Amino acid sequence: MSDAETTPGRGEIASIGQIERRAAEVSEALQKALSTDEGALADLEEVAAALTSLQAQASEWATLNRLIHDVLVALAPFHSLLVSFERGDLSAAERQALLQRWRSCQRCVDELAGLAEEVEYVGRPLRREGRKLDGERWAVDIVALQMLIEDALKEENLSPGSLLELAEELDSACHRHLAVVSRRLKTAVDEMGRLFARFPGRFS
Repeated sequence: MSDAETTPGRGEIASIGQIERRAAEVSEALQKALSTDEGALADLEEVAAALTSLQAQASEWATLNRLIHDVLVALAPFHSLLVSFERGDLSAAERQALLQRWRSCQRCVDELAGLAEEVEYVGRPLRREGRKLDGERWAVDIVALQMLIEDALKEENLSPGSLLELAEELDSACHRHLAVVSRRLKTAVDEMGRLFARFPGRFS
């Protein structure tokens, strides 16, 4: 037996290969044991489907949690630069600095929007028709503010004050939705835990 396949000690987790082999053996044993009990077999399949769905929900919530956090991290330098500007006309160098700082945030919002367009378990996918947005509130709010900021950055008479207000709105929206997403992620994980607790042996 290789080092990777040694029996895990207390508190350790067996290798994925070991778990997969044991899961296949357990599945086969259950199928045989329940082959004459169609009701119990149907119940087991329903529980397995519920666990699969909850795992997928948790995965999407976790990804969304990370992406919103990434937007906040990328937004901070852009916000700080805006705060440092006086309320007057910006020089060409200052405008360029703003655009460079915004690009990092733009990439993060674009990644979040990409997830929003493909979600399956955490709400309605984001749909765009021109400037019209339809989807979950977390997606619509953040993407709409991205569009407003980018419109403002293109203005000939760029206003640092107006941009600062939009950046602060985006920061507020991200924090607000991050709190909701974190709660939804915890709920999905807790529900999985309750289902696992119904299994006999060490799951209980």
